[in-house]
Amino acid sequence: MRKLVISFMAVLTCMTSAAQQSGVQETNKAVARAFFEQVLGQGQLDHYPDSHAAGFVAHGASHDYTLAEDMAAAKEERAAMPDMRVKVNELVAERDLVSVFWTAFGTNTGKGMGFPATGKHITVDGMTLFRFRDGKMVEEWSVYDMLSVMRQAGLLAAQ
Repeated sequence: MRKLVISFMAVLTCMTSAAQQSGVQETNKAVARAFFEQVLGQGQLDHYPDSHAAGFVAHGASHDYTLAEDMAAAKEERAAMPDMRVKVNELVAERDLVSVFWTAFGTNTGKGMGFPATGKHITVDGMTLFRFRDGKMVEEWSVYDMLSVMRQAGLLAAQ
């Protein structure tokens, strides 16, 4: 009987832990969605720190970026495409990670990101992987096709 009670308690503990993990993952997905759709997609850049930890690091191709550098890059994107919107296509959570498949679109009517204003409409898909801790993003890895963005802006010849 004692073994049965211990086994039952172990199963109950595992189920409770899994339910808690699922709740945390859903919360993290909601934070990631709000970041893309509201902060980036609606230009609410003053809310950037609400979803990011103070020690946040964005891992880039050539170097890592601080929270301040990542925010500055978002301001450059918004300057280049003041009407930019971001659609979240898919969210997947596993452990402390959230993956976001997104589409950004807008018109390049302003100077920014090293681009002159071209008046061209731009659409780009990308994927971002966030690591969360205590409900905030602490790390980011993102990929998107900058070559396509430059071609759509008319800055490079289409192939």
